Amino acid sequence: MHWFTRICVLILLGLPISAISYPHYGFYHPHRTLMYFTPTEDDKSKTFQQLMLIHGCQMDERDLHSLVLDMGTMTDSRGLFSSKEINNLLVRFQIANHEHIAVLIGKDGTEKYRWERDVDINELVNVIDEMPMRQKEIEKRGMRCSI
Repeated sequence: MHWFTRICVLILLGLPISAISYPHYGFYHPHRTLMYFTPTEDDKSKTFQQLMLIHGCQMDERDLHSLVLDMGTMTDSRGLFSSKEINNLLVRFQIANHEHIAVLIGKDGTEKYRWERDVDINELVNVIDEMPMRQKEIEKRGMRCSI
């Protein structure tokens, strides 16, 4: 499975940034994204990243990729977006520079849920598992991870 991830990253790196950036309404994304907006890299953003690592199996099963967007330096944890694109995301999702907010983006590229406090992993999993597309994935693939 690790080789598959590497191939996907290489393919994504070969695409122009506009081909993989949001929003593309109606465009199907092969994964869900949890964008965590933070005023600066701090303990809250590190805790969020650790939470995603600890629950990696659940995140992988739900095709969920996490992304930390540092509004202080206008950078992201995966190096996908330019500062202008990050600014566009701030406007699109109405994020103030002093807030810690997590926004769940579905495979259709639209906002599905928002956390204005710490992300609760149980709530995150439940929100995703209740989505119609996720229900079809469960029927097709089953579930191999649990919390």
